[in-house]
Amino acid sequence: MQADELLIEISEKNSQKAFKLLFESYYPSLCIFGRRYIESEEVVEDVVQDVFTSLWENRHRINIETSAKNYLITMTRNFCLNYLQRNRIEQNYIQGKMTNPFEIGCNDLEEVVLFSELKSLMIETLKTLPFEYQQVFIMSRFENKNYREIAEALGISVKSVERYKMRTEIKLRENLQDYISIMIIVMIIQILTEMSR
Repeated sequence: MQADELLIEISEKNSQKAFKLLFESYYPSLCIFGRRYIESEEVVEDVVQDVFTSLWENRHRINIETSAKNYLITMTRNFCLNYLQRNRIEQNYIQGKMTNPFEIGCNDLEEVVLFSELKSLMIETLKTLPFEYQQVFIMSRFENKNYREIAEALGISVKSVERYKMRTEIKLRENLQDYISIMIIVMIIQILTEMSR
């Protein structure tokens, strides 16, 4: 079955079998493609897994204008670029080059106005999740650990790490969807710092 057909099966029929076939067929080549943007092989593997997670979560909104292969490549490129941007912002923050979360270039005044409300809602959402979910999310997103490293540190399987991370992100998206246009890494770092006090 071709990639275009698999995406149709996924989008219209919620086919997990088609999703698995698509993943197995394109995951290795997308990881190779991702290395054009990100040097770390392990980080690229995590990013591409995030691509497929997002694909499944948004399967009913799939809109292909060219081909399924180009669709996946575009998603991978965008996810890699987003990772690089988040990483750059985080490093600037850690190195003290950025002290104000609004210095990252929010052009929308409404985002600034809603900052404190969004911050409170995110703290509340994360606190409702099991401790293991929070740890996986923190280690993955803010300590740049890959799935294998997290699994070893927490004494759980890689599959459990993937599942915990995916469920945490789904919960955050559900609760914050009315506020977020872009997940601002600086703000999240501040939140996690606050939670650890």
